[in-house]
Parts: sequence; C-alpha cells; structure tokens
Amino acid sequence: MTLSTIVGYAHSIMDETKQPWHKFRDAITESARLLEQDGHNALSLVDASIAQAIRENEPSWVRTLCHHAAIISKFLGDQQLVERYYEQSLAFVPENPAALYGLAETARERGELETARQYAARCYKAITQGDDEIMKEGLRDLVMKHWPEVAE
Repeated sequence: MTLSTIVGYAHSIMDETKQPWHKFRDAITESARLLEQDGHNALSLVDASIAQAIRENEPSWVRTLCHHAAIISKFLGDQQLVERYYEQSLAFVPENPAALYGLAETARERGELETARQYAARCYKAITQGDDEIMKEGLRDLVMKHWPEVAE
C-alpha cells in the first residue's frame, strides 16, 4: 500500500454522497486492515477521519475514532500517542469513561499512581452517573480491579 493509495482512500471517504457514518466506519475498517502492513499509515488514515469528524462537529465519531487510534498506538507501543488520543477524545466528549480509563491505565503503566488514581476516580464517577449499561458493566469491573478505593 502506497501513500498515494492512502491519500486517495482518505479523499474517497470524504465523498458527500455517502451517509456520514459510512466514511468513519470505513476508515476504522481500512485502518485495521492497514495496521497489519504499516501502523503509521493506519494512524494517518484515522487522523484524517478525526479531522473530518471535528470539522463536521461529530463528537461521537471523534470519540470513537480517537479510541480506535489509541488502540492502534498502544499496539505500536507509542504511549505518548495513546495519551494524546484519549485526551483528544475528552476534549470533545468530556468525562468519557473509556477515555478516562485509558488515561488511568497509561498513567499506571508509567508509574504515576496518583495521576492514575485521579483518572480512575473520574472514570468511576462518570460510569456511575452515566446511562450506558454496557459501559457500566465492563469498565466498572476494570476500575475496581485496579483502584477499588475510588468507590468509597
């Protein structure tokens, strides 16, 4: 896969005739496929889609794409990028439990335990105040496994 192919694909997903969510879904699918060949090109594709979601004021897609990029970055071993994508997600969807948990995990892995606990506490609060039952079940258990004290 060449850079010109990626750029061409990025332009094609910006086609105005498609449903808005198709282009973002397609970017996730294509970046996952590209990851097997070149993770940095996969991130470039997701970055273009994040920029488009920002321009189109699609906060839920910004969140989804940022989380996808964070997972790719973690796979590539780039903790700074992981953190950047989770922070970017929070800029558009404040108190997003998944991003807060991602930041807590990143801080814990760096040995910044107090920062990790603060993110975990915010995550727990966001989970308990939110109405997403799937998020409550999955993330609450993960938070309690590493930071049981935040429930007090």
